[in-house]
Amino acid sequence: MKTLMIASLALLAVAAPAPLALADDDDSLRGGSAERGYTLSRDDAAQIARAEGMSRIKETERDDGKWEMEGCTRDGREIEIDIDGRSGAILELEIDEDDDDC
Repeated sequence: MKTLMIASLALLAVAAPAPLALADDDDSLRGGSAERGYTLSRDDAAQIARAEGMSRIKETERDDGKWEMEGCTRDGREIEIDIDGRSGAILELEIDEDDDDC
């Protein structure tokens, strides 16, 4: 009886869907990067951000067809960059004059 119960619990654990909290972002909840048109990988987006002056990446998020990256410039200013997930185009670039967060 005990063996049957353990086997049943193991089967339930394998068959249960993964919790939504494990999702990388809201796009993955709607079908993943391929279906949403992301052709740019996280590493590709990081290269673009570095080319725009981001020397340290603090946060990367994928949302609504774009990569949103926050980090620091070499001189210690905070920088935020939104990059189109398909074309790699810079959608928004903001450099904060304060260096409080870097």
